[in-house]
Parts: sequence; C-alpha cells; structure tokens
Amino acid sequence: MPAGTGETAVVERVYDGDTIKLKDGRHVRILGVNAPEVDHGKEKTGQALGEESRKATEAFLKPNKTVKLFYDEQRVDRYERTLAHVYDAQGNSLGATLLRNGLGFHVAIPPNLSLNECLISQEAIARKKGLGVWSHAEWQAKPASSLTLDNTGFQRIRGRVVSVRKAQSIWLELDGPLVIKITPTDLKNFSVADWPSWRGKEVEVRGWVTERGGNEESGKKTKSNAKKSYKSLIVQPRIAGNLDLLGK
Repeated sequence: MPAGTGETAVVERVYDGDTIKLKDGRHVRILGVNAPEVDHGKEKTGQALGEESRKATEAFLKPNKTVKLFYDEQRVDRYERTLAHVYDAQGNSLGATLLRNGLGFHVAIPPNLSLNECLISQEAIARKKGLGVWSHAEWQAKPASSLTLDNTGFQRIRGRVVSVRKAQSIWLELDGPLVIKITPTDLKNFSVADWPSWRGKEVEVRGWVTERGGNEESGKKTKSNAKKSYKSLIVQPRIAGNLDLLGK
C-alpha cells in the first residue's frame, strides 16, 4: 500500500474492471491495470473476459462500496478521469486482485510507477497458473505477420525484429506492419545496453496499438527526390515489463 492515509470515497457504479464512478461524480481509472472492455453499445465493443472482470470489481466493492484512493505522480489523465490505486477497508488492492486472477494486464504509464514491481509480481501469479487472459484464446499474442491496419486498440503481439533504428527514439520494426517506439523519456525504464543486438530476435509487446502514417523515400532517383506515403501500426510499451525479449 502506498504511503499516507489515502482519501475515502464511495463508489456509485462500475463501468468495467478498471473504471469506476464515485458518488461525487468523479470517474476513477485504476492505476497499473488494463482490464478487458465490456460492451458499451456503439461506444465500445466488448472483449473476451470483459464481463468477468467487471463482475470481479463489483464483488470486490460489494460489502459497502467505500474505498480508499491513493494517488501517484499524476492525479488526472487527459480524459479528466481521476487516476488512483483503489483499496478496500482491509487494505486489499483492486488492481492487484484483478491481475492475480488474470482479469487484466499490468500496464504502467510513467510517471505513475510507485507500485510497479508489486503489480508485476501479482500478474506473474496469474501468468504462471494460466488464469484468465493468460489462457483465453482471444488474448493470446497475435503474430505480427498476421496484423492488418484494423488491429488497433490494446493488443498482445509477437514478432521478429527486422530492423533497429536509433534516432532520438528507438524504433524496432517487426515482421509485419508494426513498429515499436521507445521515446527518450521512456528509455530509462529499459535496461537494454545494445538495442541493435535485438535485430533478428523474437519479442512480445503489449500496449495500445494505433495507426501510423508517414512518408519514405520512393527509391526513384529524380530531381524532386520523390517520396511515397505509407501506413503502419505503432505501439509504445513504456516500461520493460511490457516488452519481452523471447528466447534470451
């Protein structure tokens, strides 16, 4: 549990496993965990184990719906949601409970890393036992070579690194339409001394995949140095626990 006394709050409803609404109107996004989505109609399509994750959060809150909120470095995200670690009166962590039962993935976003190691250990329990997302067919890592530009949103992906480029950021291109980007700000979260050595190796990455567009040299030797547009997918794992080198 983080230091301090925390803030007492009362929960009004559960949106999904990792998002709740308080009686005072605030929406709280639980730090350190990404739970499968539930079906919200036109807004969001449900994902495998989304309902199970939501029900687990409801069960966690069932006794009296009073919780303690502990904050990290950031209190609010870009969607104006409150960011917090959520605990019950006995000191049990909601995020750890979801991860330990395989009902979410550990995803930490800097600078909110105060409980990073603890949550990694809870996720490891579920992964070792093959619980929830770690055994469900729909949550197995997709081969990078099978991806299309429609494969956006939170994903687990495995692939071979075909090129490594180091500018200000590290760019790992996989054997499919996906590039892994590690920014200068996030580099300190990875204990990798030799990124070029990753070329040709298998990796697994998890995170939010978005479409990336840009331009590249067309190869035509013209006075205008013609370029052609291209589209691919991009993911930023942010921490070492969300990018694994396989077969070390």
